[in-house]
Order: sequence, then structure tokens, then C-alpha cells
Amino acid sequence: MATFYKRGKTWQYHISRMVNGKQDPIRQGGFRTKAEAEAAALEVESKLKLKGITPHLKLEPFDSYFQDWFDIYKAPAITKSTKEHYHYTLKAIKDHFGSHPIQHIRKRDYQKFLNKYGSTRSKETVEKVHIHIRACVQ
Repeated sequence: MATFYKRGKTWQYHISRMVNGKQDPIRQGGFRTKAEAEAAALEVESKLKLKGITPHLKLEPFDSYFQDWFDIYKAPAITKSTKEHYHYTLKAIKDHFGSHPIQHIRKRDYQKFLNKYGSTRSKETVEKVHIHIRACVQ
């Protein structure tokens, strides 16, 4: 989805997109009117869709993202006790973040979660939860 900015007397569009897991936005400016910028952005977005690239990221709840990642990548190859540790991490995610979209969680939010979680648990437990989440989002 494009966003539009007025820079001086001209308009600019900005299309967010991810390439190989990194932000690679498309920007173009110099349009006399906002309508011209909107038309140009729509054309670029349609070309991206033809190539199979969707510039819009679907908002996915953090808890369901972690659950899907666990089911696909971890569950088939780990022991029962390790699965219990991952389910404990999932419960911590559900308790704190609920169905909050993963795209909206910032470093500050995550650090607040670790601080709050660590206030009543041992350092080792917090480290395990952090390792599980870090493996999921990397």
C-alpha cells in the first residue's frame, strides 16, 4: 500500500515491500498533484502483482505465527519435553501479546515483555523463552 507525501510543491509516493527479509521501499517523486502520484503508485503496485510480489503485508497475530512456525519447523524433530517448553513459550506469548499483529511489535514492546516476564521467573527461564522467540522471528 502506498503512502503519499507532499515535498515542497511536488508529491511523492512510497510503497513498502520486503525483499529477502529486508525492507526495500519504492519511492518516486516529482508529481504536480496527489492524483498523479496515486495513479503512478497504482501502476507500480499492479506491475509488482503481475510479478507475483505483494507489496502489502498481511497482518498476522504473533501467537498464530509462533504456533505455525513451531508446527512446521520444530514439532516434527524434537522430544516431548522440548515440545512442552515451546508450549510454555506460546502460553507466555498469548498471555502478553494475545493476537497482536507481529508487524506491530517493536523492540521496546518486546523488551517490556521480557522485563515483565522476568520479574517473576528465573533468568534461565527468560533466556529460554527469548531463544525460542528469537529463533522464530529470525
